[in-house]
Amino acid sequence: MNGLLPASILPGLLETALKSRVNVQSLFDSAGIDADIVGRADRFISLEQLDTLLSTAFGMAEDPWFGLSVGRENHYGNLDLLGNLMATADTLGEAMDLLLRYKDLLVPYLYFDLDVSGDLARITSTSDESLNFTRTRTHNEVVVATMVSIGRSLLGGDMGLRRVMLRHQPPADPQPYREFFRVPVECGRSCNGVEFDRGRLDVALPTAFPKYNQRLRRLAEQQLMELNRARGVAGQVLAMLTERLGREEIGITAIAAQLHVTPRTLQRRLRREGTTYARLRDRVRHERACSRLSGERCDMEELARALGFSDTANFYHAFRRWEGCAPGAYRRRIREQ
Repeated sequence: MNGLLPASILPGLLETALKSRVNVQSLFDSAGIDADIVGRADRFISLEQLDTLLSTAFGMAEDPWFGLSVGRENHYGNLDLLGNLMATADTLGEAMDLLLRYKDLLVPYLYFDLDVSGDLARITSTSDESLNFTRTRTHNEVVVATMVSIGRSLLGGDMGLRRVMLRHQPPADPQPYREFFRVPVECGRSCNGVEFDRGRLDVALPTAFPKYNQRLRRLAEQQLMELNRARGVAGQVLAMLTERLGREEIGITAIAAQLHVTPRTLQRRLRREGTTYARLRDRVRHERACSRLSGERCDMEELARALGFSDTANFYHAFRRWEGCAPGAYRRRIREQ
């Protein structure tokens, strides 16, 4: 578990903490977060600090529907720079692309996958489960209810929701789910997600503002670069690999060129940080593979290509090394949980 988030997200977390009725100062003190950095994009908190803060807030919340309550009250305006960036996009589809591109500014511990098939679109989310709070029902509800709330707020109304998927087992009384989502809710799934009408991806957003969106993109790029610099060379390489995987060349020569160094220099700097290029590449491939295998559909040949393997056999060999089993066995195990 490693990584950083900009302290600009803390006002939103402060609001969440207030809803849980915990003592905010003691909560921030327990996580080792200095009040002076709250709201600053040039200061950072660690994922360990975030885990302490949210695990405590979730655990002390008196409302059994705390996660759903927080998620359903969200709006794109609550998502700081990322929310405004999405809102000023031309269409919902473009907003989804921006979410995938800049999600590390807000939720680096979440991995999103957008799948379009026939007349349906599906966005699913898996989490870094080394974090305690991501293994809770509260977290699942916050993520999925926020997906729906943000979709509705971006479109100014109905997002054509068809189905909702939640990882945890169904609660004793699912009525609050029915009232908020108003579509079938399936619990005990392998990942959190929502399914909606594909046509909504092409709908023009009422808040579209192309010139302002370009300005926000430049700001987002700047903040992403600052975040990656704070994470060190390894963080920069991880970010580049994540962005390029399945789209562009991910060999060390290409990554080193993007950093304006030679491959040898890059390897030397990574060794100083206790890692190697191969380890970082495998980490990104591993995370992406597990995320895709947890989804509704997964073509193994297409996945192997998307991960940059020359053939399916090499992908199978690598996955056995990562998980100790074949991809198909992993997929069955995850979906049976």
